[in-house]
Amino acid sequence: MIRPAVRRSPFARTRLAWFVLALLGLLAPLALPSTVAADTIDDQRRRVAQIVDELESLASQADELGEKYSDTLAEKDAIEAKIAETEVKIFELQKQLAVMQANLVGAARRSFVTGGSAGSLSSILGSNGSLTDSIKRAYLGSAAANIGVANTDAMQGLIDEITAEKVTLERQKKQLASTAAYLVGRLSASEKTLEQYELLRSQALRELGSLLTEEERRREQDAESAARKDADKYKSNYKVVASSPQAGVAIKAALSQLGVRYRWGASSPGVAFDCSGLTQWSWAKAGVSIPRVSRSQFAALTRVPTSQAQPGDLLFSQSTFFHVGIYLGNGQMVAAPRTGDVVKISSVTWSRVLGVGRPK
Repeated sequence: MIRPAVRRSPFARTRLAWFVLALLGLLAPLALPSTVAADTIDDQRRRVAQIVDELESLASQADELGEKYSDTLAEKDAIEAKIAETEVKIFELQKQLAVMQANLVGAARRSFVTGGSAGSLSSILGSNGSLTDSIKRAYLGSAAANIGVANTDAMQGLIDEITAEKVTLERQKKQLASTAAYLVGRLSASEKTLEQYELLRSQALRELGSLLTEEERRREQDAESAARKDADKYKSNYKVVASSPQAGVAIKAALSQLGVRYRWGASSPGVAFDCSGLTQWSWAKAGVSIPRVSRSQFAALTRVPTSQAQPGDLLFSQSTFFHVGIYLGNGQMVAAPRTGDVVKISSVTWSRVLGVGRPK
């Protein structure tokens, strides 16, 4: 499939170019053996810290692009649902119109005894008739008066309603085409940002080796330690029994996907998930339908105080509620965290939790 070209704003291009140049600038000195040899261990570690900062920032951008992709995907699904509703409505209105037309033609045939009347009426009621609407209405009005059927205003009202619904349908189809094209653009932007992240990290690994992985591991351990300390404050409030049988099923489903890679907009068991894709799929396995994207999930679910979070509840975090995971109890959650990561269990950083939602 040929994808349309992605049109980016000058600001977006400039910001991405800045990241590329900054990271390449940081890596370039390390590629020279003489420079590396002259650097102290502290100098190298400072450079590594800078690079990891930039990689984390780029990964965060990629995650946000991915969430925007998911938002657009949900919008596309909503438009498709509206199109289906409109098509059903048109079909039902056309059936009503066909019944009205058949009744009028039948009554006319029974009433008009002179030759040719029924045929004339049939041609006027046909969709390919050449007479103007005003002549049709006049003729039908005369026929209605003569044969005692209801005024043709009802029929004309149906015709007008069908016409209006067809206009709505065409507008929805155009909106769908536009959204689909925009969706391709967002996916392309997300994929390119991810490719850039992976390229720069691979280059950093070649040049820095264990220094880079040690720094990344240290930060992850520090974050885990801080999260555990924060979670300890809430242990007295935890209720470890799932809030419903469905919650237990959802948790089991999520845990079955441990180790599956993170990917924007993905909801494919055994292949890839993004954060909201995992929560939606897990709860769907329990027979509970929730929206596709995290902000929509938060808006749709029953709100629960953070101190009353129970296993199976969804925990929402980050400034725009764009990250979500499933609470397991005892300060633990399962989630598809971010670019370059996999579905895993981690400690909850309660200070970052913006809200708790309970599917039912």
